Amino acid sequence: MPAISVDRLKAQLADPQGAWPRRNWALFDIREAGEADAGQIPGATFLPRRQIEFRIRDLVPAPDTRIVIYDADDGRAHLAAETLNALGYERVDWLDGGLPAWRGAGGGTAEGSNVPCKDFGERVLVSSRIPYIAAQTLKERVDRGERIVICDVRTPDEHRSGCIPQGHSAPSFELALHAADLRQNFDTVVVNCAGRTRSIIGTSTLHMLGVDTAVALENGTMGWRLAGYELERGAVRRLPPASSKSVAAAREAARTLARDAGVAEVDPGEIDSRLNNRARRNAYVFDVRPLESYVNGHVPGAIALPGGQAVQRADDFAAVPGAAIAFIDDGDARAYLTAYWYRRMGFPHVSVLAGGMPAWQEAGMPVRTGRGRADPGGLAAARAAVRMMKPPELIGALANAGACLVIDVGTSRQYAKAHIPAARWVPRGWLEFRIGAIAEPLDLVVVTAEDPAQAVLAGASLVRMGYRRVLVLDGSIADWRNCGGSVASGLPDDLGDPGDVVEPPYAKGRDSMLRYLEWETRLGHKYEGEAHAHRQGDAGE
Repeated sequence: MPAISVDRLKAQLADPQGAWPRRNWALFDIREAGEADAGQIPGATFLPRRQIEFRIRDLVPAPDTRIVIYDADDGRAHLAAETLNALGYERVDWLDGGLPAWRGAGGGTAEGSNVPCKDFGERVLVSSRIPYIAAQTLKERVDRGERIVICDVRTPDEHRSGCIPQGHSAPSFELALHAADLRQNFDTVVVNCAGRTRSIIGTSTLHMLGVDTAVALENGTMGWRLAGYELERGAVRRLPPASSKSVAAAREAARTLARDAGVAEVDPGEIDSRLNNRARRNAYVFDVRPLESYVNGHVPGAIALPGGQAVQRADDFAAVPGAAIAFIDDGDARAYLTAYWYRRMGFPHVSVLAGGMPAWQEAGMPVRTGRGRADPGGLAAARAAVRMMKPPELIGALANAGACLVIDVGTSRQYAKAHIPAARWVPRGWLEFRIGAIAEPLDLVVVTAEDPAQAVLAGASLVRMGYRRVLVLDGSIADWRNCGGSVASGLPDDLGDPGDVVEPPYAKGRDSMLRYLEWETRLGHKYEGEAHAHRQGDAGE
């Protein structure tokens, strides 16, 4: 497995063709999400080692693609490279010395997640002078009975978990389909998300569609809470169905925006060809409709990624950003708008399926229902290598086994929610490094996880390491509980920060929200001078 030096990687990232979002190779941080969130090489995609088998085929469809990975100089990159090689990815380099060497050589790092996309959002805020409204002002105006509508562009699940009172769920670019109706029926349209990025993009989109009265709620639901107001829980409130006139107007405006930005329109045959040739040439096909529409019928091989999420989390899904990217909707405005914003971010090869899903079906192309998730890579071989036991059988085996070690290889969040009472938490990304301290190769080791596939892959790793007595729970912890197995909850008192899960700032209290919003706002500071100079130029100064 070849190593790449820090100096060489620096040079490649500094090359315009190696920068995000243009490069035709992938850069992965294979540490846990919490570690990466605390500091990563700018432009890297988070791919925790435990997720490689689950996500690599979607992230890098063509196995011949060059991949660079890095860790904390702790050995995980070597194991990740072995996994990638076993899955057919042979052009894998690991960063010599990992992130410590990068930092030691003066390499810059970024904190947070989806930094390129959030940075872009702040740039739009500054350069386009997106107007915003403070939570207190919004509440006062609503209380006065003004003709205001609050549009929540987060996912439906986020909206249900807690929304601005009287807010309506209008996820992603569904909001755009209502643009003409909103302009006619309300004096002010307030767009909110959890923080900033999605509301900035949503507000800017409405402006381009002619809704000049649209404003972003400053700091979203976090700003509302920080102002001392409560969120409404469990709401299922949507905007009325968009009129056909509003949808048609949005479609034409979005199509013009996309074309002017360099977005291509492709037919079903081209989409089919790209999907069938992904093993030779990377291509992404994203379905930007709501998840329920995707589940009811989608292009086989397309990835569900509603438009607002696609813009905010582009680096999570387009790991080879220079590849061809296509978007699909129902033949309305959503794919065009998502594609437009991708071009604005700098993605070079962006297209839309002309006519969307209706055109695909009219062409007689196949349609698949469900989530469309394939089995993790190597799962079948892993299952063949281990002894599986259904929950009732394992309950009996443990009762008669005598001394044994039960481990749970799921995430800390899953383990804290429910685990077999005797289970030790050994995260799969660290399994090979930690198992030796608690088990010998001749010990009976029982492997469990909320996701059965994680347990199977971990069990196979133990077998390869020489552990001869390995049992794997054939089912989830929920299955175990439903079969009468007892469960415990919580994390060990002495664990500290597990580092594997990034909790959203609004789940961690006031100080966390303030720190996050300060961080996100800081991203835009570097664009203020640029915007000022641009405005002076417009004024002829």
